[in-house]
Amino acid sequence: MLASTIPNCISYDPTFAYEVVVIVRDGIRRMYEEQQDVYYYITLMNENYPHPAMPAGAEEGIVKGLYLLREGPKADKKNEGPRVQLVGSGTILREVIAAADLLRDDWKVNADLWSATSFNELRRDGMSADRHNLLHPTKPRRKSYIETALEGHAGPVIAATDYMRNYADQVRSHIPRRYVTLGTDGFGRSDYRVKLRKFFEVNRYYVAVAALKALADDGELKPEIVAQAIKKYGLDTERPDPWTV
Repeated sequence: MLASTIPNCISYDPTFAYEVVVIVRDGIRRMYEEQQDVYYYITLMNENYPHPAMPAGAEEGIVKGLYLLREGPKADKKNEGPRVQLVGSGTILREVIAAADLLRDDWKVNADLWSATSFNELRRDGMSADRHNLLHPTKPRRKSYIETALEGHAGPVIAATDYMRNYADQVRSHIPRRYVTLGTDGFGRSDYRVKLRKFFEVNRYYVAVAALKALADDGELKPEIVAQAIKKYGLDTERPDPWTV
């Protein structure tokens, strides 16, 4: 959030090695080759996990702040269930990927997976589109990058990050559908990552339940399904809000 207040700070939260390569290469182009007055701030984690190959054509989206990592099964007679859009940023993306598997295997819900490398860049692009539309009222409306990227991908959007919810909330006005954010609001704590993600309610089970609840709110599922998922995944419904303890 603080990085977003510095106009020439280009900040990213990559998950996979190929994202880092694309971002660093873009930074070298802008700062060295083109001598632009910008600098890049890249957050890297020390968690060990496998790094897949880069999806074809992902470079532009990585730089802009969002790209389609994995598309869910196409709707057909075998996949007639509802669909959601799952967005993850940084290492939490791996929990989002696991949540997509839970939704598919346990509840027959299809999910498209998106990696959000920079909500700050998405916000800036959205503000630019808004300003253009404000000052050019007679011209065709300009859409933000995130709105254009999500077109053709049905269902509510669920975004999870390692930061406060208002980090992902920055782009809410540019997502014209139900948008749910999960984050680590509250005091910093020291423990194993699996426990911290459970405490702040950003692990795969909370992402899956948030997706089911969004579908229920849209009338795509019965609320009883959400209750079943809460029970199945052992979520404590009576614990205090994590940002209050």
